[in-house]
Amino acid sequence: MTSVESGEIDNRPPTPVEEDCCGNGCNPCIFDIHKKLLEKWNKEKFDKLNDTLLDKNYLSPVKYSAFIIDKITKACEDCIFVCLNCKSKKEDDIIFLSPSQHVMIKLDTVTKPYTPISWSRKSIKLLIKLYSNGKASNYVKKLKVHDELSIRGPYGEFKYQRNSYKHILMLSIGSGIAAMYPLASSIVQDDLEDTKINMTVGFRSFSHVPLNDELRLLSDYWNFECTLYLSQESTANMTGINIVSNRLNGDIIRGILNSYSSESCLILICGTTEFNETVEKIVVEKEFSHYHVFR
Repeated sequence: MTSVESGEIDNRPPTPVEEDCCGNGCNPCIFDIHKKLLEKWNKEKFDKLNDTLLDKNYLSPVKYSAFIIDKITKACEDCIFVCLNCKSKKEDDIIFLSPSQHVMIKLDTVTKPYTPISWSRKSIKLLIKLYSNGKASNYVKKLKVHDELSIRGPYGEFKYQRNSYKHILMLSIGSGIAAMYPLASSIVQDDLEDTKINMTVGFRSFSHVPLNDELRLLSDYWNFECTLYLSQESTANMTGINIVSNRLNGDIIRGILNSYSSESCLILICGTTEFNETVEKIVVEKEFSHYHVFR
């Protein structure tokens, strides 16, 4: 995160104290007014920051930028975390991404898309699924710390506006969770957010679930709920997370959708092509007005 300049702090709407409220149930209450002013201030600050950072972004959608691998760790049975740092040492070269945007990485003769699960001014962290015979996966398996990778981006047209929906239902399978996690994390950590998130993800077994620690932390927030569907396991347990021994299929998704309003719920979808098409078809049949598929 970029630090707030002192001038921006001075312009922040002052927070009322308890004595400023008369306690008579006024509509709007002084605290309601402050919340709206704070939302406006935050939006203006973000727009200004957005314009500044886009000009300085180390990433570019039209050319590759060099990154150096800082760390490679195991995420689950078939996924790894890869942490990369900007090769450039210039202070003005910083990374700017929005939650759920993806980047393209050149892996030998193959270019593959990946969604960063977290990032800072100078580094990004990727969740990469490894396939047994994939050309890109075989190249990734040989990567070592200090190796250099070429990355371009960011890409992705999805934009989320604070408090736009009462609920967000995130439906994904496997490594599709990478597109969901950054957005969920940004929402629950936003003190001005009232949106509730239900993240529903399907995996083969518990050993194939990445982001365990991250999901546990999110489960501590009042507006986050997560359910993992495991198709080949019945004994797994995870604090704060609901675990169901079943395959996340069309019938289950239809049942889940019955609990949400088609007008006030945003549905986000990410998985295999078959999963995306199946879920999108169900969402359309159920006449949900707001949904987005990460392809």
